[in-house]
Amino acid sequence: MRKNSKNVSIINKDCYLKGDFDFKGYLILAGSINGNLNAEIVATEKESHINGIVRVNTLTIAGSFEGEITATDTLTLLDTANVNALIKCGKLIIEKGCILNGKTEPLPASPDS
Repeated sequence: MRKNSKNVSIINKDCYLKGDFDFKGYLILAGSINGNLNAEIVATEKESHINGIVRVNTLTIAGSFEGEITATDTLTLLDTANVNALIKCGKLIIEKGCILNGKTEPLPASPDS
């Protein structure tokens, strides 16, 4: 295995996870998570659902989300996203058609940006 390769984890459509989770690398979520999620890069699919507190570098949401999001780099809400959350992020991208309810707060810029 190459040293610079990233791990990829996939939570399939019919999976429902409850608890606290830590992922390294890239997580693709098609199922549901109820709990706390710490990860590097997360992308959710259209039918996915997260209910909880998420701390990530980069998050792309295509499904539904309820809770709190801290994205130190970028949060992208795709046109199919339905989000009800307290959001803290470096950069926020919202596509037309997305449903967003909640509060957003910017994170301070990192010293190397």
